[in-house]
Amino acid sequence: MAVDYLSALNAGSGLNVTQIVDALVDAERVPKQTQIDDAIETANVQISALGTLKNELSVFQTNANTLDGETGLALSSSTSNVTLTRTDSSVASEFNHTINVASIATSQVLNFNNGGSGFTSLTSDIGLDTILIEFGTWSAVPAFTDNGDGNSTTLSLTAPTLPDVRDAINNAGKNLTASIIEVSTGKYSLMVKSPEGLDNSLRVTASDSGSAVNIMKYDPQRVSSLADTGTQVVAGANASFTIDGISISRDSNKIADLFSGVTLELSNVTAADIGTAQNITSSYDEADALTTLETVVSEINYLLTYLKEQTSPGNDGTDAGPLHGDHFLRYVQTKIKNLTSTEIYGYDDESVYLSNFGVVTQLDGTLTIDKTRFTEYFNENPGHFAAVTTTMIRTSDAGIVGSANTDMFTANSYTYDLANSQISQAANSSRGISSGTGTLSTGTNKFGYAETGIGATGLMLETTQTSGTGTIYMGRSVLNTLSKYIDDILLMNGEVDEKITRLEDDLDDLEDQQDSLDTTIASQRAVYVERFTAMETAVSSFRKTGEYLDNLIDSWNSN
Repeated sequence: MAVDYLSALNAGSGLNVTQIVDALVDAERVPKQTQIDDAIETANVQISALGTLKNELSVFQTNANTLDGETGLALSSSTSNVTLTRTDSSVASEFNHTINVASIATSQVLNFNNGGSGFTSLTSDIGLDTILIEFGTWSAVPAFTDNGDGNSTTLSLTAPTLPDVRDAINNAGKNLTASIIEVSTGKYSLMVKSPEGLDNSLRVTASDSGSAVNIMKYDPQRVSSLADTGTQVVAGANASFTIDGISISRDSNKIADLFSGVTLELSNVTAADIGTAQNITSSYDEADALTTLETVVSEINYLLTYLKEQTSPGNDGTDAGPLHGDHFLRYVQTKIKNLTSTEIYGYDDESVYLSNFGVVTQLDGTLTIDKTRFTEYFNENPGHFAAVTTTMIRTSDAGIVGSANTDMFTANSYTYDLANSQISQAANSSRGISSGTGTLSTGTNKFGYAETGIGATGLMLETTQTSGTGTIYMGRSVLNTLSKYIDDILLMNGEVDEKITRLEDDLDDLEDQQDSLDTTIASQRAVYVERFTAMETAVSSFRKTGEYLDNLIDSWNSN
């Protein structure tokens, strides 16, 4: 609260000293205070804008990741009992087959019900301390043959209840499922389900203190001494089907080794399905690819529009964007806009451009699609569409599968020579790439290159071949290139974080400036108060002297 100096003095010049002091102080404070306030507001707005920018860039990456693998290949099945799923777009290709499913793979289901009487307690010790579960095949004799996978397991328990046995089986890590079922009031069975497939059938035996017991026993091969208390409810079986008339059997309904990069899953087969041939296809679909490209362009346009708003200089009475004048963000805009004219390497012997698919830049800087041009190029080069969405490594030989254990490779085409364990890259002066040769280390069905002398860092080749030459295509898609660039921007202590840190440092400096200004103004106010107080004291003294003289003269005049 401002002090009423005139009232405090109870005399003086008659001037409103409070207003005068405030006016003098404000004359010095207001310009500096306005400067500090404006700087604080600008810094806070920019920090908020940069935080929002980080979020928008992260959202873009998330949306871009959902498009990874959308190469334009469409999978279809003419029956709901056969489902196709693309699992590796880098090796998936076109196919068209007929499939006829005779039966699906089933799991063996065993029922342990205490010899038919059922278990009557869920809290009592059932009388065993060891359970041996073996995996294999039962013949009609019956005779059991271990499947040789080494999956057999021994469970050790102490005074176990029926729930303890169930939990031990479920937690064995062998893809077994055990369940307790109340078959009638107060009577329980333990159902044990094996993994799918004929050779995953079970033999179960148990013991207590080293002696065999039949509380948990399913072993039809050996029943002379101890009868089985477990019965088979469902037999394990393999899936049986034909592809283009060729008979095929698999121990699972999820089959990943028929078509490269595509998993086939079988479900329930009805009597009407048996003997009926169905079609399964993988083919490039122009409409699907165009929809994907439209989504890509929409995501990039949203990012470009957002950056434009944030860096706008303002015109026609509109305010400038909070990040106006930021040269780094201008550079980011330019980099994104140049996507249409940037070469995409590693998808073919020739480079691919986003503009090949009809993506062009409009006058306002956003992208649009020339659909006629898209149709023409996609129909001629459908395999190139992966360059838009999907980073992939492939080879010119279908018998050699390429991969990389890092994404630090340089997108390019490399040549390989398996017999000599060599990999080479050609020179490209425009990209600053020199010619070079590296060594492929050999292993069982694998060749690996982990050096950094050439750009194929982390390359792995999987093949049974020991000789042969060809080309390895290591391509990084448009979306992945942009996402990696955004990673660098969003990296902890990266460009955006550095800007936020500098602005926060500026706020600390402004806080110091505010403290200094407050101290200076308080000191200046004290000086003005002191000087005006002295003036008022002097004026008051002069007024008293004047009153004395007036009274004296009045006295003289009255005499």
